[in-house]
Amino acid sequence: MKHLQRITIAALALALWTVAVASPAGAATLEVGGIRQEAPVAIKATLKAGSSMPMTATNGLPFNTCTVSRLEGSSVSPFKATAVSVPLSVLTLEGCVEERFTVDTRGTLTIENIAGTTNGTVRWTGARLTLPSMYGVIACTTENTDVGLLTGVLKGAAVIDFNAVINCGPFWPSTRWVGTYTVTTPEGLGVTS
Repeated sequence: MKHLQRITIAALALALWTVAVASPAGAATLEVGGIRQEAPVAIKATLKAGSSMPMTATNGLPFNTCTVSRLEGSSVSPFKATAVSVPLSVLTLEGCVEERFTVDTRGTLTIENIAGTTNGTVRWTGARLTLPSMYGVIACTTENTDVGLLTGVLKGAAVIDFNAVINCGPFWPSTRWVGTYTVTTPEGLGVTS
């Protein structure tokens, strides 16, 4: 009898360990229309119509403002992880007060679920941007930069609210970007755990 109990306990421990390894704590998965996606999800977003993205230096001085912007990318494996990765294939910033931005590298967005919701914290890594400003041309980068919030929806357009401080190196003040992107594809985008 004791031998049977030991085998049962060992089997139960193995089963619990397998579930723990296969399902990382706080794992995030993109969903479309409330259905979890275990395959790439193509995401397209544009700066909200009629709005702009003001950029100010962290010392409060105006830096630049753009009125047209697009983000596009597709999620990559693993599709269930602490944060879902979306390498950007398109990043544009246009209609700016200063000259046009140069996107040297677009980087990757990651989306991490906020427990109990279909919303997610959005971070940006690996981007390098050459930015014209009233102070001259400067280079800015992102490295696990908290850019804002994805507000997930079951139907219609999700939104990504940007409120990010972008690092512009040791000689220039960093810049705060504030704006709202409307997710045009897919409809009903959210992130769940």
